[in-house]
Formats: sequence, C-alpha cells, structure tokens
Amino acid sequence: MSNTNSLTEHDHPSVLLPLLYVSAGHLLSSAGALTDEQLRAASLLPGWTRAHVLVHLARGADSRVRLLTAARGGADLPQYPDESTREEEIRQGALRDADALRVDLETSLSGLLQAIGSHPDEAWDVPVRWLGGGRRPVRGVLWSLLRELEVHHVDLAASYTPADWPAAFTDRELRTTVARLREEPAMPPVRISADGGTSDHSTSDRPGPLVRGAAAAILAWLTGRSDGAALTVDPPGALLPRVPAWRR
Repeated sequence: MSNTNSLTEHDHPSVLLPLLYVSAGHLLSSAGALTDEQLRAASLLPGWTRAHVLVHLARGADSRVRLLTAARGGADLPQYPDESTREEEIRQGALRDADALRVDLETSLSGLLQAIGSHPDEAWDVPVRWLGGGRRPVRGVLWSLLRELEVHHVDLAASYTPADWPAAFTDRELRTTVARLREEPAMPPVRISADGGTSDHSTSDRPGPLVRGAAAAILAWLTGRSDGAALTVDPPGALLPRVPAWRR
C-alpha cells in the first residue's frame, strides 16, 4: 500500500477513498454556499456557468457508477452513450435552481463514494468502456474522480484556489500532466522546476525555457487555471509557452 505522499492511479482504494471523501466534502460545502444568482455567473471554464460545472461533476459521478457496475457484473455499460448526450445532459441540468443542483450533486457523489467503498477488490482491474470508446481498468475511477473534484472545484471561482489543492494531489498530478503534454504535438518544449520538488520535469527532449514556481502554481498554469503570473521564466524576459487546452 502506498502512502499519500506518493499517490498513483494504482493505489489501493483504502488510500484514495479518504482523500475522495475530504475533497467531495469541501466541494459540497462550496456549492452549498452559492445562491441562484451566483450559480448563473460565469465559472473559470469558457462558456460554462457555475451551474454547468456542478452538473458536469454530478453526471461524471453517475458515469463512474456505471463503470463500477459494469466491472462488477460484466455488462458492457459505457461511461456515457456518446459525447453529445453528455453535453446535452449538462446543458439541460444547468437550468435548474440552486437547491435542485445541490441535491443532485450530493446524491450523485454519495452514490459514487458508496459504490467505490463496496467495490470488490478482485474487480478493480476489470477493463471498462470509458468515454471515447477506450477500454481501461475501472481502477481509473479513483484518480480521475479526485482530479475532477479538485480541478473543477477551482473552476467554480468560489474562493477555492490551486493553493488549496492537497500536496499529494498536486505532486502526482503535476507528473501526470507533464507526461501527457510530452505526447501533445502542440506543446512546446519547456523545463519545469517546482519549489521544494525532488526532481524536475520536461515536456520534451528538446531544449526549452525553464519555468520555476510552487508546484500548485505550475500545475494551475499547465491546466489552464492560471495565467502563470506567479511563475518565473529563465532566461529572463522569455515568455511562458502557450499550453494546449485541458480537456474538461
């Protein structure tokens, strides 16, 4: 079993489930404080209100319950029927009032956490059909949920910021994000050095500017949650590279 200072997608649920409960609790607290007017205001995601973000999280939780159900019973249940159905559910759901949105989110997250807690140990590596048609082990539900909760909580623009991300989440997600960007043709070469980090990162084998700063600030920039103003670039005067959009 891993400790929370070195999290990976393959950690045992007993490691990640407590973090998921804390993360969900913080999110629900923020969502519960939003008024109808505030929910209709813009989130950090272009074209989405805060209501859209909450519905996205609720439907994402339901979709992960489907994956866990498929893994347990052997049914070929996709995460979503297709991308257009996913988008329409979010669009329609965001029209509801604050009370309905909060109940929906709380119900969906509670159902998913219960499903995770009761999932058989022997069924965590069963491949299931994720959005886009790819088949991967259902174990991915764990880390992908933590990522969704933490990043989209910031997207609510309701006082929760990247500086509030748990250090274990930030460290692991920074490694994952850099690895993904190495496979992204549109990502320019850049070297990354996080304050207090044990190792540096690079998006390419080619030389590039060195970006320094707090791990959370770097991750926020790489995921489009910050303009990177808190970061420094070497050589002096160099501009921060443009980062490809993070898929929501």
